[in-house]
Amino acid sequence: MNFRKIFLNAVYSVIFITSILHAQEADTSFRHYIIDKGINVSRINLSKEELGFYKSSDLNSTEEILNRLGISFIRRGNYAPEPVIRGLNTNQTDITINGMKIMPACTDKMDPVTSYVETENLGEIEIESGTGTGSLLSNSGGKIDLGLYTPKFSESFRYNGNIKSGYQLASENYKGSFNLNLTDKKFSINVNTTFNTSGDYKKSGGIAVWNSGFKKYNFSLNGSYKLKSKDLININGIIDDAYDVGYPALLMDVGSAKARIIGLDYQADNFMKFFNNMRFKIYYNKVDHIMDDSRRQNGFRMDMPGKTETFGSSLTGSVYFDSKTQLTSGFEFTNSLISADMTMYFSNNIPMYMVTWPDIRKNAFTSKFSLLRSVTDNLTVSPFFGFGYQNSDIGNIVGFNSLQIFYSDLKKSSSRNLFSGGVKISQRITNSVLAELTASYSERFPTASEEFGFYLYNKFDNYDYIGNPELKNESSYQLNLGVDYSKHNLSFKTNVFGYFFSDYIMGVFDNSVSAMTPGSNGVKFYSNTGNALITGFEMNLMMNLSEKFSLVTIVNYIYGKEFNEDPLPLIPPLNSTFSIRYSNKNYFIQLEEILNAPQNRVSKRNSESASAGYAISNLRVTDRINKWFSISGGIENIFDKEYYNHLDWLKIPQKGRNIYCDLKISF
Repeated sequence: MNFRKIFLNAVYSVIFITSILHAQEADTSFRHYIIDKGINVSRINLSKEELGFYKSSDLNSTEEILNRLGISFIRRGNYAPEPVIRGLNTNQTDITINGMKIMPACTDKMDPVTSYVETENLGEIEIESGTGTGSLLSNSGGKIDLGLYTPKFSESFRYNGNIKSGYQLASENYKGSFNLNLTDKKFSINVNTTFNTSGDYKKSGGIAVWNSGFKKYNFSLNGSYKLKSKDLININGIIDDAYDVGYPALLMDVGSAKARIIGLDYQADNFMKFFNNMRFKIYYNKVDHIMDDSRRQNGFRMDMPGKTETFGSSLTGSVYFDSKTQLTSGFEFTNSLISADMTMYFSNNIPMYMVTWPDIRKNAFTSKFSLLRSVTDNLTVSPFFGFGYQNSDIGNIVGFNSLQIFYSDLKKSSSRNLFSGGVKISQRITNSVLAELTASYSERFPTASEEFGFYLYNKFDNYDYIGNPELKNESSYQLNLGVDYSKHNLSFKTNVFGYFFSDYIMGVFDNSVSAMTPGSNGVKFYSNTGNALITGFEMNLMMNLSEKFSLVTIVNYIYGKEFNEDPLPLIPPLNSTFSIRYSNKNYFIQLEEILNAPQNRVSKRNSESASAGYAISNLRVTDRINKWFSISGGIENIFDKEYYNHLDWLKIPQKGRNIYCDLKISF
């Protein structure tokens, strides 16, 4: 298929639709509505208050909240599932904490960035689909930013906080936290600490899923200092330690996973009387991740430590040239060190040592420029362009020599460029209806595993994987049509999207190379396999049925295939969530129904098998006894259904009936 022809046709369609929308009746408030509010129907931005509906219990994990917002997850156990946006995994998306890039340190993807925060840390969640949104250049599949909470300033010194304690029966999970806010006219500080421990969870029938427990400690400190009325200095810090984490779908468990994250930023309005707003951020983080199988009976032992360090900085700013034109630019630099190795211990044999990530030093720079132009009071057009540069150096001679076995021309240093660009068109059709069309082109750099990984075992298809330094950048043409309707007690958002990939990166079997992992089916090399397609739609409905009843409905459908007609692996099936809530001043009752269709379109060459559909029901209750005490409880999977999601590795069932309760004491 001719992608250039597809993209040109898409651009012609944009121009055609623009000419139609241009004729719509004017609305003088629209320009200010768009520029001031930053409305974008392919973007979800939830404040701490708005998170309340999705966070129906203080026991909810970050992943559970994201799941209610339409994000899917690849699960390898009961801890730290990998987020998936529109069928695109963390190879193709960015996950950041308060705008800070963090490099996971596990070659088996056991530590996505979401695992290093607790819901108590969060102030907002921002989800971007594709590259057309946001001030900084994001990965081709979009971005999830987990914004940290900082309290608002107060007219005089105040303090408040809470203590939370909760328990889940199905996993014997205890979670406790302490939260303190200190505020004044000039400063605001939030201090939070959380302890979270879980035993092996029980599937339907009360049967334990062995080796699925974990222990976790989290501490965060976030503060702001006001220099002027709108000029702030912000500081963020997180210490997150997890221990004894079991992964029933993998060969290895995690002895410890530790993250140290710190960031400092300065934000100003009317900076130097030129920039309407400006934000400069610097940050540093370090992740240490140790896999081991000491609790397994594998016949041999393995230790697989990994570590990453990242220093980063970013600068974003916007300028209004006049009342109708805004230029926004964003620049980001990161310096990362990515290292991992493996030691296999055999009885009566010398241990075997292997470097799996050869001390890769990556220096990356990206820039993005976008122009927002109000053509009329109803119509805005926003072209954007992005550029990226990345240099990679291999610092470990053992790892370098290992890769040279397969790539004799490999050099210790290499560099890449990438480009992105497109146009967004937003049209206020009526006071209640906003439509947006985005056509864009984007590229992504290969990941450390895709480019330099060495014999990385993948339990999903039972193959060892070897990286490919000769990979081309994966590129995609993207189309997104979104409509946002909001009036009185009803809010409705829908998106129809398509991603047309070239040089799609996947593993390809090579029967000339022997496997390393005992029992493995063989070896795959990461390769550019050609073209691929992902398309689908999303729908989100929020409705106040009456003063006390509210309804939320989320529906997602994704279709993925290679252009040889083989389905892409790990594509979620049609799924939906229905929630209805009754609430008054002091309590609410919420009933949820979660539906997943069967997935029969599976990738045979990736050893994928079909999955059954299911429906589960949940009941949640919260009672605010008074201003100091509140109690929450509920029953998840009320009918004790045995089920798994299509993206759950080895099809290990999720929790059976789960009764939970938590208490919150405020002061």
